[in-house]
This record gives sequence, C-alpha cells and structure tokens, in this order.
Amino acid sequence: MDRHSATPILPISPFVQADLSLLKDAERVARELPAEQADLLVFTTGIFAAPKRQVTAEGIERDMAVSYLNRLVMLRNLAPRLGTQRIDGSLHARVFIMGYPGTGQLGTPDDLNSERAYKVMAAHMNTVAGNEALVVNSAHRYPDLGVFGLNPGLIKSSIRSNLMGADSLKHRIMEWLIGKLAPSADDYAARILPLLVSPDLDQRSGAFFNRKAQAILPSEGMNETYSKRYIAASEALIAKADVSLSD
Repeated sequence: MDRHSATPILPISPFVQADLSLLKDAERVARELPAEQADLLVFTTGIFAAPKRQVTAEGIERDMAVSYLNRLVMLRNLAPRLGTQRIDGSLHARVFIMGYPGTGQLGTPDDLNSERAYKVMAAHMNTVAGNEALVVNSAHRYPDLGVFGLNPGLIKSSIRSNLMGADSLKHRIMEWLIGKLAPSADDYAARILPLLVSPDLDQRSGAFFNRKAQAILPSEGMNETYSKRYIAASEALIAKADVSLSD
C-alpha cells in the first residue's frame, strides 16, 4: 500500500458548473463528464435536512435531492462509461460513495420525500440509508466496477449549516467543538487516500470503510433484497422529476 500512497489523483477537467439540488442538472453533468478515462468516481457528503421541510423546484425534499438522489442519477448515467477507455484497464474503475454506512439506518422507503410526516433526523436518515443502499445495489448491478462506501464519521465542515443556519452562533460553536474533538477534512483525506488506490480492494466491491480506512460491516438488514426495494422507491421519486436513468 505504501507504493500506492503517493499515487497522484488528478481531477477531471474542465470543471462543470451545476446546481446539484436539481436532478436534471445532475443528469446533465453526468452526460457531460468524460468518464471513459476516469479511474475513480468519488461522491462526497452533501447537506443536512433543515428544521422545516425544504423542497427543490422539482418537488424533491432538498436533503434527499442533494445528499443522495443526485448521486443515484449521476452514477446510473456514468457507470456504463466509467473507465472504459483507460490505457491501463488491469484494475476495475472504482466508485466511492461517502455517507454514514454501517450505522444501522434503514430509512423509510415508503416516504422518501418526507411527505407524510417531516422530522429532521428521519429525513436525513433517509439519505444515509439511501447512500448505503446505493453501494450494495450498485456492487451487484455493475460487476465491472468496484463500488465502496465511506463513513468519515464526525468532521468539521459546512454540512450542518442548513440545519443550524449558515454562520450562526450555534453553528460556529458546534464546528469549533467538532474541530477540537474530530479530525479535520485534510487529516481524513490523507488517511483515506491510499485506500482509494489500494490493490487490496480488488474483488471486494460492496465493502464499507470507516474514517481510519478500516473495513466495517453494513447496517443489519441492508442486504441486496432491501437495497433493491430502496432503489426502486428512489427511482419512482426520480421519475416524478422527469429525469432519466441510463440503465
């Protein structure tokens, strides 16, 4: 692994500007990205649900759209092309989905859009469960890719600003405390980077890893059957936004 820890990871260029709270924009970005020569596709964390239900212009609960559904839309449109024209095709291209897998969250697939009832944590846990289901389902759906879930744990970031109010006093205090007690985003990135390119991941598609790059178990009940149910409910919600999925 040491040999791979210095491997540079270069971002795809040019930068594609988009509002990823809109699933149509996520679909457009996925179609525009030159995924054929990519080695890695990394989805980082999104936002947190707001105290009162927020809805995008497409009628999707905002946290659901930003933190989970746009990933499903993008992955479906990118996966068939991902890494197919790489010079070195000896290893499968890899997808990493960052969220909070392995925490026992199964969500409520019958109310993904929080229309029947809205509670902050329930809405956010729908996105947590969705990202874990996306890893499990995609590992089976795309045997020519390596698909993995990352759980960074608590890290200082702007993810909680949607809940507490951007730059509010309570938000600043919370992030200050987290900064004192938890690793920084840079520390986490330095620790996790060797994992992304490690040959040890070969034949381990569907695995999950914690902030120390150690393998963790999936949530109890998050199996292939349940993930199919969750993804089917997600597809139905995406269809309401008139967005297509490649496969």
